[in-house]
Order: sequence, then C-alpha cells, then structure tokens
Amino acid sequence: MPSYPSAEALISDAALRLDQFGSDYGVLIVEGPDDKRFLCSRTYFRQQVIVAGGRRMLLAAHAVPVIRELNGIVFLTDCDYEVTLGNLSPSEGLIITRHADIEADLLDAGGFERLILQVVATALDNEEELTRITAAARQRSIALADVLGRTRQVAKSEGFKIDTGSIRHHKYRLPGSADVDEKKLIRAVYQASREPTLPFDIFAERVISIGPSYDNCNGHDLIAALNHVLRDDFGVRGQSPYQLETLLRATIPETAFLALDFVARLQQWEERNVRRIIGL
Repeated sequence: MPSYPSAEALISDAALRLDQFGSDYGVLIVEGPDDKRFLCSRTYFRQQVIVAGGRRMLLAAHAVPVIRELNGIVFLTDCDYEVTLGNLSPSEGLIITRHADIEADLLDAGGFERLILQVVATALDNEEELTRITAAARQRSIALADVLGRTRQVAKSEGFKIDTGSIRHHKYRLPGSADVDEKKLIRAVYQASREPTLPFDIFAERVISIGPSYDNCNGHDLIAALNHVLRDDFGVRGQSPYQLETLLRATIPETAFLALDFVARLQQWEERNVRRIIGL
C-alpha cells in the first residue's frame, strides 16, 4: 500500500482512481490497512478503498478544497472519543463510527456471540449455553473496557497518551464476575502513562465522574478483555487478542454488515451522490 507524503497526494491518487472506475463509482478513504481488509471484499473493486495511513492524514485529506469538486470521495474514521470531546462531527463525505471504533461497532452488532461460537466448544450445540456465555462474557469484558475507555477520554482531553497493552486484567477483576477494582485499574493505567499532565487524584476523580457506558469502550480494549475473560472464566486457550480481532472481522455475515450504522450512512452517501461503493 502506498504511503502518501501529503494530503494532496492522497487526493490525487483518489482522483486518478475515480477516472479509472468511471462516474458511476466512488472511492472510500479509511484510516488503516485492517479497515481496508475488512471493507474491500465488499466493494465493487478492491482499489476503491484507499488507506490514508492514519486519522491525521485522513482528516487533512478531507479538508483539501478540491474534494468538493470531485464528487466521488467519501471518508470513514473512528470516533475515538473525538465526537464526545467536541473535536469532530459528521459532515458531508465524512462518516464516523457509531462507537469508539469499527471493532466496537462490530462487537455490538452480534460480534460477541459470533466469537463465542468460534472458540467455546460447549456453546456450539446448546443454545442456552451460547446465550449464557455470551451474556456473561459481554458483561465482564465491558466492565473492564469501560474503565479503560474512560481513562482514554480523560488522557486525550488533557493531551497525554496512555498504554493499556501491558494491563494484566486478572489483577483488577474478581474471577467469574464483572466486579472491577476501578480505582486500582485507573492507578495502573496512570502509572504506565507517558508524562501525565494531571495529578493522580484529579485524574481518577475525572475518570470516575464519567458515567459507565458501552460508548466508553475502545474496541481493542474490549477484545483484550474478552480474551482474558474467555481464558480465565471459560478455559479457552490458544487465542490472542489479534486472532480474536481477525475472527471478528472475518465472521460478520452480510446481513449484519449491512445493518452497521456506518455502512447504512455510506449507502445513504451513495444514493445522494449517485455513486457505487458497496457491492453486496
């Protein structure tokens, strides 16, 4: 995949592809290669999906004035709390995920159950067991990811970065439950953060003041938490968060894909602009 030196270079490539496909088709610009892998098998041409190389480049390209004249380019970006913080809002040609990112959208659209079916053997032939495990795994994963997501929001609003990759989930959750030691988890994230700009007590107070919600959950945090819950509570071995994330994207059926909020808005854009992208 090409790496673009500037937003103008990215738009130039998109314009060339519009000329290649003709006036009936559009071009979709996404943040990263995983987004393209997920979407390009569902478009008329794989080359209709272009990887920007990150949110900053994508938003810079969306701001290039010439795209208003091209009438065929649409952008998809993760919400990543930017809407909540007032830094981003949907506009013509800019589609934002309903939840924090595509993974969170997919999990909310039946992804938990699809993953349980793939990795928990006892759920394959027993509908009641599938329902029970899915509900428990969802609740317990959200309990962890919600706290982490709230720390992300506060850190982002204050301009410093956090890293949840080293979090050992079992240290902060009562086994077999959704009971999370919130203050202890917040402290662990804070101590692993890069140059925090708030004292811990103020940071923790602000995190706790945010109401619990699925909208707080980052999809990668959800997947990592789910991997932990499946291993510790249901004995699932041999999976990694990356493998679960790959399964999540690969197992979504056509009906669930078309029901996704950002896909519905992409189709509305297609109708308004008389352009075709989704080929299902």
